[in-house]
Amino acid sequence: MYKRLIAVLAISILLGGCGREAENAAAPGPAAAPIRKEAAAAARDYEGEGEAWTAEYSMYVPEDGGKLRARLTARYEGDEPAPTGEVKYSYYGADIEAGSGGLVVKQVPDNGIYLLRDLTTTEYVPDQSGTVELLLIWNGGRRSETIRLKPAGEYF
Repeated sequence: MYKRLIAVLAISILLGGCGREAENAAAPGPAAAPIRKEAAAAARDYEGEGEAWTAEYSMYVPEDGGKLRARLTARYEGDEPAPTGEVKYSYYGADIEAGSGGLVVKQVPDNGIYLLRDLTTTEYVPDQSGTVELLLIWNGGRRSETIRLKPAGEYF
């Protein structure tokens, strides 16, 4: 399990500067529109917390079929000031498509929530409920934290 996380992290570090320029250079925008779960045939939410961050991963497949929608967010709750600069992440799980990336944060989001990933992806129907492992790296690589996100409603 950790070998895969390290591999995803290594790819993330290697590709860290290869993101879309507009995405990486942009200041945090307004909060993304909420996922409309009432129109979802298969919805799944995960949540977890670490020492400095809490995180949520939501995904659903529209009732009429089609492509999976997914959103990964994190809220900084550490003792130090909220991070600015580059925040890198990598995640994977049994029933989700793994991913990694980063964003350059010029100012802390007003709502305190960092939108890490908001995507529409391949036609995919989740068939099992496992956990999601999320690795966050910030403060110029001097700080990192791994969070295990579990299906919402389960106790940690």
